[in-house]
Amino acid sequence: MTIEEVIDRAVQTNQSVEIEYCTRNGKVFSCEISKIAYSPYYGGAYIQAYCSDWGVDRTFKVSRILKVNGHSFSRIFWNQIGDDFKKIY
Repeated sequence: MTIEEVIDRAVQTNQSVEIEYCTRNGKVFSCEISKIAYSPYYGGAYIQAYCSDWGVDRTFKVSRILKVNGHSFSRIFWNQIGDDFKKIY
């Protein structure tokens, strides 16, 4: 399961989750988010959620989420693997 799939499930089931997030400046922080929805302005690559730590709605880029509920998920970038990926079963 990927982070994107976990976030999608949280959107569909209206679950609150704790995320570890890396900003574009490299700052990493954790926060609990709820009322998660895909951003109508930025599209499916972004979510909007209520952040209880700050008491405000925030927008998060899904690809910058490092952990969900303390779990890391593998991100495989096929262009970094090369032709050897064909050997993976």
